[in-house]
Amino acid sequence: MRWLMGSLVWTILILIIGALVVVYSVRNSFYSYAQLSLMHSMEQVYNDIMSLGSGSDYEREQSLRTVVQEFSQHERYEFMALDTNGYVVLTSSGFIYSQGVPLEDFFTAKDSPSSISDTIGYSNTGEHIISRSIVFPSPINNQIAAIRMVTSLRLFDARLIEVIYTVVLVGALILLFSIFSGIFFIRSIVLPIRTIGVSAKRISDGDYSVRVDNRYADEIGDLCNIINEMALGLDNAERMKNDFISSVSHELRTPLTAIRGWGETIQTADSHDTQTVEKGMRIITGETERLSLMVEDLLDFSRLQTGNIQINRMPIDIIAELSEVVLTFENRIKSIGITLNYQEPQETRPVYADRNRMKQVFSNLLENALKYSQYGDSITVAVEVTGFEVIISFSDTGLGIPKEDISHITERYFRASNALPGTGIGLSLVKEIVDLHGGKLIVDSSLGVGTKVSVHLPRMG
Repeated sequence: MRWLMGSLVWTILILIIGALVVVYSVRNSFYSYAQLSLMHSMEQVYNDIMSLGSGSDYEREQSLRTVVQEFSQHERYEFMALDTNGYVVLTSSGFIYSQGVPLEDFFTAKDSPSSISDTIGYSNTGEHIISRSIVFPSPINNQIAAIRMVTSLRLFDARLIEVIYTVVLVGALILLFSIFSGIFFIRSIVLPIRTIGVSAKRISDGDYSVRVDNRYADEIGDLCNIINEMALGLDNAERMKNDFISSVSHELRTPLTAIRGWGETIQTADSHDTQTVEKGMRIITGETERLSLMVEDLLDFSRLQTGNIQINRMPIDIIAELSEVVLTFENRIKSIGITLNYQEPQETRPVYADRNRMKQVFSNLLENALKYSQYGDSITVAVEVTGFEVIISFSDTGLGIPKEDISHITERYFRASNALPGTGIGLSLVKEIVDLHGGKLIVDSSLGVGTKVSVHLPRMG
C-alpha cells in the first residue's frame, strides 16, 4: 500500500506538471499564431496608409476613411482609426464606440519608442481580444493620430478548452492505468513476497520443514527456490548438529564411564593387588588422554568456526614433523596386525606452516586410517614433491566411504552412512587447518576398497 500511494502521488504530480506544460504550450502557440496573423495584416494596412503621402491633408484623411470602410478582412478583424486623444473615430464594422473613455492602447503605443502597442486582454464588453495599435509619426489632417486592429480570441479559447478536456481525459486514463498496473504489481510481486516473508519468519523461528509453494517462472520463482534450498540446508544442518551432539555426548560418556568404573575398582581393591591397581591406572591415564584429545578437538573446532584459532606459521621441515607423528603411531598400528608403509625421504621439504597444527593434521588422518582399518589391512604414508607443492598422502585398505558421501565428508557435523563412533569433526577440522595454510585437502575413496586423503601444501619459495 505504501508503494501504491507513493507511486500514485508521483504519478499525479507528473501528470499535473505535464498537463500544465501542454496547456501552456498550446495556449502560447494559439496566441502567437493569432498575434502573428494580426501583425501581418496590420503591416499591410499600415503600408497602404503610408503610401497615401501625396495630396492635401483632407484628401489623405478621406483616403484613410476609404481604406477603413473598405477593409477586406472585416470578418476576421475590426480595423479602426483613433484621434489625437485616443478615441475611436472610425471602424470597419461601422460600430460606434462610446466616447466616454479613450483606449489605453493609444497611450501605450504613443509612449513606446516603436510607436506600437500589442495587447491581449478584454474589451469593454468582456470579450477576450488581441489588438495592435500604431501611432502615426504625425496626425493626418490633425485628426487621425493612430490606427488599431482587433480580433477576438473566442475561437482560440474554445479550441484551448478542447485541448484542456483532452489533456484531462488522457491524464485520467493514464492515472487509471497506473492504478490498475499498481494493483497487478501488488498481486504479482508484493503479495508473493509477503508470503515468502511469512515463510522466512517461520524458518527463522526454527521451523525448517517450511517450503514455499513456487508457482512463478521469474525472479520471484528464483527467490522461492533459494528459500526452499536454504530451509533444506538448515534442516540438514540442524539434523547433523543434533547427531553430532549425540555422538559427542556418547564419545565423552565412554571414557568417563571407564574412568569412573576403574576408579571405583581401585578404591575397593585389595591394597596388595598391585596388578589390578596398575592396570586400572593405565586405563584411567589412557582414557583421560583420549578425553583430553577429544575436548581439545572440540575447542579447536569451535575456535575455527569463530575465527579465533591462532596459526603461528614459520619455516619448518615438514618431513621431520611427519616422521615424528608416524613414529608415534607405529607400534600401535603394528600391534593390531596392520601393516604400516612409510619410507622417510632423505631430503628436507621446507614449508611455511604451523608445526603443532601440522602434527594435529597428520595425527588426525592417521587416527582415521587406523580407525577404519582391520587386521591384515595396510596403511601407506607417502610424500610427493611437485613444482609448487608438497603432497603428503595417507592411504588405507579399510572400509572406504560411500560414493554419495565423499563430497560431504569434510563438512561440519557430517557423518558418513557407515561412520564408526566418533565426534565427526576430524576431517572438517583438518580441512580448516589446511585451508588456513593456503593448501587443499583431497579425499578419494571406494567403499570396501579403501581411502586416500592427500594434503597439498605450498612449497617455500
